[in-house]
Amino acid sequence: MRYQVSISSAQLTTLAKCLFGFRINNHGVVKTFTVRYKCCYGFMRTKGTSGCEKQLELKPLLDTINDLDAKVFRNLVQSTGLEDTFKNGNYTVFVPTDVALNEFNEKMTELNNVDLRGDAKNALSNNELVLSHAVAGFVDLTDYANEDIIYSENKNSSIRINTYPTQNYEEKMVTVNCARITKPNNLASNGIAHLIQGVAVPATQSLQDIIKEHRKLTSLRKALESTDSFKNLRENGHYTIFAPTDEAFDKLDPAVKQKLLRGDACAVSIIKHHVTAHTVCSAAINGNATTHNIEGDILNLERNSDDQLILEEKSKIIESDIMATNGVIHLIDTILIPDSALHINAALKNENLTKFNELIQEAGFAEDIDNLNNATVFAPSNEAFEDPAVVKKLEEIKGDKEKLRDLILYHTLSGQLQSCDMNNNAVLKTNDHDKELRLNLYSTLPLFTNVINRATINCARVVGFDEKSCGSVIHEVSKVLLPPTQNILDLIHSESKYSTLSSIIKDTEVEKILQENNRSITFLAPTDETFAAVDEADLKTLKEDKDKATTVLKNHILTGNQSRMFCSEALNCRCRGVVLLWSGTSVLGFQQFGTDNVATTSSSRKDWKSPNSDW
Repeated sequence: MRYQVSISSAQLTTLAKCLFGFRINNHGVVKTFTVRYKCCYGFMRTKGTSGCEKQLELKPLLDTINDLDAKVFRNLVQSTGLEDTFKNGNYTVFVPTDVALNEFNEKMTELNNVDLRGDAKNALSNNELVLSHAVAGFVDLTDYANEDIIYSENKNSSIRINTYPTQNYEEKMVTVNCARITKPNNLASNGIAHLIQGVAVPATQSLQDIIKEHRKLTSLRKALESTDSFKNLRENGHYTIFAPTDEAFDKLDPAVKQKLLRGDACAVSIIKHHVTAHTVCSAAINGNATTHNIEGDILNLERNSDDQLILEEKSKIIESDIMATNGVIHLIDTILIPDSALHINAALKNENLTKFNELIQEAGFAEDIDNLNNATVFAPSNEAFEDPAVVKKLEEIKGDKEKLRDLILYHTLSGQLQSCDMNNNAVLKTNDHDKELRLNLYSTLPLFTNVINRATINCARVVGFDEKSCGSVIHEVSKVLLPPTQNILDLIHSESKYSTLSSIIKDTEVEKILQENNRSITFLAPTDETFAAVDEADLKTLKEDKDKATTVLKNHILTGNQSRMFCSEALNCRCRGVVLLWSGTSVLGFQQFGTDNVATTSSSRKDWKSPNSDW
């Protein structure tokens, strides 16, 4: 038995620890193993040598803090009478820089003078501030992973550890309660000191509690309550909420704001767009960064040249890193409306389906369409409205709002029909008095017959799938869907170019077949011009011998005993399709330079619809 071993390039090496990743491939089964080596406390490696030969000179913890030049924090320890605590016990201390502590003190002074949060009791005492940065025991950061929680000496408040990638592949940024650690793992005889570029404000409340109490988030609270979204924020989770302030809600159109506060259909989508399932600290945003919300959509973040944090190029983060026991909150000044939360009319405009949107406006149906919930819309492309038959139809019903609405409703279904739920030859009842659409699926990969990569609705190709809107889904189709009003036989009799075919069909078995409304068939209809090329004797036989005519005409019906329609959109110049005729004969269907062909016969007019057919 042979093993193939490769050492991962993702080795992590520090002066105190080595991590080596091994991948073992055993006949295609790959397993990953990690081997970890760590120096004993007080020892470290020397670069370029093996083993932990270098012994450190360990000082008492307070002396180590002095060496970090953190005078303000050291003075706080002394003024609060906590020196003996740190002398007599083993502690890990996250030490804020002087700049960070001075900025924090200025903010606390402002809070005491002007009660910005409506509750001055949230201000920390100096004693609480120091203990919030202290953890009992030895916390070596190399022993912890992203989203790990440790607990401080200040009433057991939580400290969340997060790691983020940097431009230097071998280095990672580490934060505690979103304060960046700039100088980690400074070992002392009775503890460890980590220098941090910020103040690790203790997390004592959950995200839910902060939102419920924050004076700037009353609208967000109402939206979360009306959608019952608070329950989705698990107590042991780690979320980031980009929280729109009340002023952000006030920027919305009043009608949209009220719908959001009431928890209408799209409110949940909007809320989810602002939440991630992991902790995103502002320190991790350096230049451009991306993350994913809980819906899996990408959110773009940026720190601009003015040190402002921008979300999705639209919303400014006006207050960052409000720590909670189950995540972090950033206040933003503009609500983000994702495509999935747009109402149908707005979604149509967003997808450049403007002609269909104009038709909706002409019918005075905009509000009704936007109020559709749990619906499917088949929206014709702008090019579809250039079809002469469509132009004629729209001219006939111009100004008749009832008929225009019926036409629009013929393009809608109750319930969301996603592409993954589509089934071949499905009959779909529309919102236009239950008139039916027929869905067909085709494969353009002849060697993979189970791979369906083309769909048609009433022989209009579905060219765009699964565009989400508020409570609905939109599929773009290549044609305007016009309800059929005649069966195949009626269509043949109504067209003068099929007069010869009409006389041949009379009193044959095929005549009955083409009148049936309970089956789906495709009929290839020869024109008078086609019959003119037939030998006169043969043509006479077809007109007089009904059995012979039946045999020949069955060769023009697709697809044998299967109830199926065969649309021209199913033919593709990249491949050929084998078509089964009613008679049992198989012929070759293909498309070449825009002309559909079955065997050697071309089709000049395609996809006339009747209730029972496609021809």
